[in-house]
Amino acid sequence: MEKNSKKPITFLSNSYTGLEKLGKGTYGSVYKAQKKNTNELIAIKKIKLDVDSEGIPSTALREISILKKMVHPNVVR
Repeated sequence: MEKNSKKPITFLSNSYTGLEKLGKGTYGSVYKAQKKNTNELIAIKKIKLDVDSEGIPSTALREISILKKMVHPNVVR
């Protein structure tokens, strides 16, 4: 996704417009997106899933567990 191009992020509903890719790592990519009905800016992480394995990667579960324990205005409860 090129910077400043407003292409829909295909892995989400049509409620969000992708603005740019913020980063990429071993376990996924983070995108800057905008919620269409409120223009709110958000970050969305797309987790890579291995086609050969079943279930959610343990690294993703670990990250979700840590984020659920955090209390911060920038982290979704």
